[in-house]
Amino acid sequence: MKEFLEQQAAEMGLGGFAVIIDILYKIGLCIVSVAVGLLILKFLTGLLKKALNKNISKRETILTVCSSVLKYFVYLCIFCQILLIFGISPASIIAVAGVGSVALGLGAQDLVGDIISGTFILIEDQFQVGDTVKIEGYQGTVESIGLKTTKLRNYNGDVYIIPNGEIKIVTNSCKEFSRAVLEISVSYDHDPQFVMDILSDELEKAFEESDPEGMTAMPEVLGITDLGDSAVVIRIITDCEAGSQWAVERKLRLRIKKRFDRENIVIPYPQRVVYVKEEKEEAGKNGA
Repeated sequence: MKEFLEQQAAEMGLGGFAVIIDILYKIGLCIVSVAVGLLILKFLTGLLKKALNKNISKRETILTVCSSVLKYFVYLCIFCQILLIFGISPASIIAVAGVGSVALGLGAQDLVGDIISGTFILIEDQFQVGDTVKIEGYQGTVESIGLKTTKLRNYNGDVYIIPNGEIKIVTNSCKEFSRAVLEISVSYDHDPQFVMDILSDELEKAFEESDPEGMTAMPEVLGITDLGDSAVVIRIITDCEAGSQWAVERKLRLRIKKRFDRENIVIPYPQRVVYVKEEKEEAGKNGA
């Protein structure tokens, strides 16, 4: 088709039109190459999802990483194909890049550092997709792990995109197991030992009934941890499944509040006692 149109343009003496046809033809090939490449990427990503069984551990993490690598590979193939369409050899581009490799290396230090850090994050299994983590002051659930960046989403729905090279310290709340910690405040009017006995009894019932779900060990009343201005603070801890500590804490607080209501145990509010000192007027003051 291209040769036919060029031949007709040459016969009609429209040399410039032939050039335009050549450019439009190459642009069309580029569009087709991009479309085909994206379809191949979608097809391969679908195969990858089917190949990874849903029951496989770390499925989401492996899927996001492999999809990221596959995406960059397909993009590179599309780029090389576009170069060939315009008569540019990819080998020549590589040769030019080799000449400027020093400058390129200096400019891409951060990129290389991100990729290396991302690789070690995956090898060391520091965190996975779905884990609740705190990275460099940002806390949220891991949505994706790439070779260059990691994405977190916090409880407000905000997304943090953190370059892997900047990740120095990671706090993972979903590693192997979690620990629920509760601080219960009671009034000074109650006998602390009586309150701790009530708590132990209620927590034992909660564990036997598996309510809340997720507890893996009997809750333990550690004792008094603080004597506040208006309350005695008692600490409770229990081990639970990774990532379930917040749900366990919420449900245990509800059980404890209901039990305290039945036992007439008061959870105090802040109180302050003010003493007013009255001074007697000196004799003879103000003309007295």
